[in-house]
Amino acid sequence: MTLAELNVKAEWEYYNTVAPFKTFLIDGNEMKYRYYQKENSKATIVVLAGGSGLADGFFLFLRSLMDRYSLITIPYPLFCKDNNRTADAIAELIRYLKAENVYYWGQSYGGLLAQIIAKRHPDVVNGLLLTSTASFSTELTFQGMKCLVNMINEEKEAKRVAKYQKMPLKLAMAMFPLMFKPHLHGDKKAYATIKELIKILEPQMSKDHFVHMTHLLGDLRNHFGMYSKKDFEYLKGRVLIIEPKDDTTFTVDIKTALFNMMPQPQVIDEVDGGHLAIMFNPDGYIKLIDDFISGTGE
Repeated sequence: MTLAELNVKAEWEYYNTVAPFKTFLIDGNEMKYRYYQKENSKATIVVLAGGSGLADGFFLFLRSLMDRYSLITIPYPLFCKDNNRTADAIAELIRYLKAENVYYWGQSYGGLLAQIIAKRHPDVVNGLLLTSTASFSTELTFQGMKCLVNMINEEKEAKRVAKYQKMPLKLAMAMFPLMFKPHLHGDKKAYATIKELIKILEPQMSKDHFVHMTHLLGDLRNHFGMYSKKDFEYLKGRVLIIEPKDDTTFTVDIKTALFNMMPQPQVIDEVDGGHLAIMFNPDGYIKLIDDFISGTGE
């Protein structure tokens, strides 16, 4: 089914009904999450969103995943001020839920957070599903590191924070659909679907949320160049990496460093759609994920 054919409101109502928000208390702070438990599921997939921090932005894709897997989504809690603390809180939630056979699907920033969780908490990680993401590898080349530093340097972080604090929230929301427009090839119905999706997510958006995400992205500076292959040896053959050929967000050097850092990963690049390809080809991604998880023998 294409974006233009979807009934967003009906799909959202179903998703919100079968996977309502719940609350986990950690260190006196409330952590929100959704947990959809499918009977006899092949695995549990933890959804880690990219720089928007809005896991529910993928709910149309997640609805299809529910046919096969149990699902956990987590809005990144504001009380976790850096990525290590965020990773620790997520790992604590997974232990609390006693989720089994857990795979972390990380898109962009979420893929980097998945790597942090995998390094710090191997006991709650059975596999990684990394899409359109980067690497913390010690083998990053100068060009790769230059690309990353240019994206998340302190000056840009400060400017983004100032922008979110000054920009009216309505204006920020109006800009979101424009990120998708180049990939819709003039499909007005699909664009209307995207705008409707953004409207549904409005209650989860706030200036504090976007400032928090900006700081989490900035904190990645403390991780680049710090990870090596030995950190992930226990995941041999249990890492899927999907990097669309036309996604130029990260350099080839960065992608290669990720491929080389993971132990015998399955790497797929025969997909198109840019950085947000998963939004335009959800069925294709689900098949790739399904084939991979089935192939691990779990």
